[in-house]
Amino acid sequence: MIKKITLLLTLSFFCTQFATAQTYFSDDFSSGNLDSWTLTDSDGDGNNWYNADLDDGVQEEHATSASWIPTPPAGEVLFPDNWMVSPAIDLTSATGNVFLEWKAYAQDQDWANENYTVYVATASDIATLGASSTSFNEIIGPSAGYVSRNIDVTSFVGQTIYVAFRHHNVSDQFRLNIDDVVVRTFNDDDVALADVNLPRYGLVNTDYTLEMVVTNMGGNTITSLEAVWNDGTTTNTATIPVNIAGGATVNVDHPDLVNYSSAVGNTITVTITAINGGADNNPADNSLMIPFNTMTQSGTKAVLIEESTGTWCGWCPRGTVGLDYMSSTYPNTVVAIAVHNGDPMTVAEYDTALVNVIGTGWPNSGVDRKLVGVDPGQASLQGAYNTQINEVVPLNLSASASQVGNNLTISAKANFFTNFSNANLRLGVIITEDGVTGTSNGYAHVNYYSGGANGPMGGYESLPDPVPASQMVYNHVGRALLGGFNGQAGSIPTVINAGDTVSYDFNYTIPSTSDQDNMHIVVVVIDPNDGSIVSAAQSSVTQALSVEEVSGIDSIKIYPNPAKDLINVAFDASNGDYKITVTDMLGRTVINKSYEGLFGNQNIELPVNQLNAGHYIMNINDGSASYSTKFIVNK
Repeated sequence: MIKKITLLLTLSFFCTQFATAQTYFSDDFSSGNLDSWTLTDSDGDGNNWYNADLDDGVQEEHATSASWIPTPPAGEVLFPDNWMVSPAIDLTSATGNVFLEWKAYAQDQDWANENYTVYVATASDIATLGASSTSFNEIIGPSAGYVSRNIDVTSFVGQTIYVAFRHHNVSDQFRLNIDDVVVRTFNDDDVALADVNLPRYGLVNTDYTLEMVVTNMGGNTITSLEAVWNDGTTTNTATIPVNIAGGATVNVDHPDLVNYSSAVGNTITVTITAINGGADNNPADNSLMIPFNTMTQSGTKAVLIEESTGTWCGWCPRGTVGLDYMSSTYPNTVVAIAVHNGDPMTVAEYDTALVNVIGTGWPNSGVDRKLVGVDPGQASLQGAYNTQINEVVPLNLSASASQVGNNLTISAKANFFTNFSNANLRLGVIITEDGVTGTSNGYAHVNYYSGGANGPMGGYESLPDPVPASQMVYNHVGRALLGGFNGQAGSIPTVINAGDTVSYDFNYTIPSTSDQDNMHIVVVVIDPNDGSIVSAAQSSVTQALSVEEVSGIDSIKIYPNPAKDLINVAFDASNGDYKITVTDMLGRTVINKSYEGLFGNQNIELPVNQLNAGHYIMNINDGSASYSTKFIVNK
């Protein structure tokens, strides 16, 4: 969803440019077809350029050409030589600096070495285009989203031109995507502030670099920028030397660091006020506003991975293996959810909403709903996890529950470490279940890894295709959305102070077909401004039911909380034997200590430096009473 918002901003400043500089051709492929382009399948394999609709989770409609297609059982390797030639582009009345611009992206970031060439000529036949000296070639490779490219076509002013995109000299990758093809006049001096990179949340007394994503929309090379950031109280102005060619995009650091000595919530306005010591021909796209909060401490970060899967999908065992690997390797910092499509485990609301965020294609995944269209194989998920796990988060989450029959009342709690004067955040709960089985044909899993021709895949290479329902057990299955995919409106107040705890109750009836002992409660905080997950936490239903505010709990103190190396347990003992047990959120015992003949005031130090960062439950039992409470380990 963030990607889609970024696209809207990008299109917004393009529209501004169209109003101030002549545009001679533009195609964002939103028409749903390539009818205005001439397509040539030179390799003769029957596969050519086509228009993809909402197929990559990033750019919506775009032109695409494949070097591999997922034909069962093992896919088909292609050797494309596919041409896409534009209609005539009239530059007979053009003046000034004229550029061709486009965006490119390799659909599968694990198989991203797509080779392509762009040609410009005054004739439309591919022989003339292919011989043109005005061309651009690259192997796109992995990229953080679509990359912007351009060619200076000023030499063609006064003529009619044709533009060709050729996908060739490549095989066995996946798809090359092209979007937002534009031919237009550049102003002489014109810069656009396309984006500002600053962590959404930071710690007090910590330096953060404000990074500006700057595009030279003009024809003259930019050698200096005057940039200002203002938080409503202070103004920070700097003249920054740069070297940005026409059409190029670079990241530029503002030399004045962002640092606050207390918990604050500010809106920072960033503006480019001058280029090359003078005025911008089009200043309308020179300013952006971003929110930034500082925290007294960071909450415990867990990464939410939502995988689109289905038993009908022969490649989806890759996602199953990837999800199992991540959840077992990082049990305290990964929350894994398998969102099913087209099979008996489908929750329609969840399936539809997730596809709208991460795009179609199975298997597929989203990580914190920020990194979308991530291949759910082990390597890609590990890379996405490495990116997200270092985020600082402004709160800690927990869940407790009570039960009457099959009806659960789940109390989702958020403890905040920063101030908000106008927060727009929502709590939500997702129910998952492990160990799901079924006897109908819908529980049998199509398996393209059977036989090993597509390499090892966690044992699926030794299973038949399809794997019979009797041999399949499904974990991390998304069972319900409480509060909706975007969270419960009104569940978090707009005004929050550091130290505040917010709680909201959700109700859930456990189906008779589910096994309560295999079910988990996932608490999330969602930012509805961009749909991203701010934070997530998971506990089993059993664990949530055990976290009770029992009578007498105040007589037991645990500190510090969060802890790093040691945690102190202080209580009044009554001449008896005590047992202290610590379990993680999956119910596994990680500390088990016994103490005999304790009497009077006690202060027991427990080492926790061997534990992973995350939430834990401590239980203190004297043989007649048991007390439970949660604590957090931070690293």
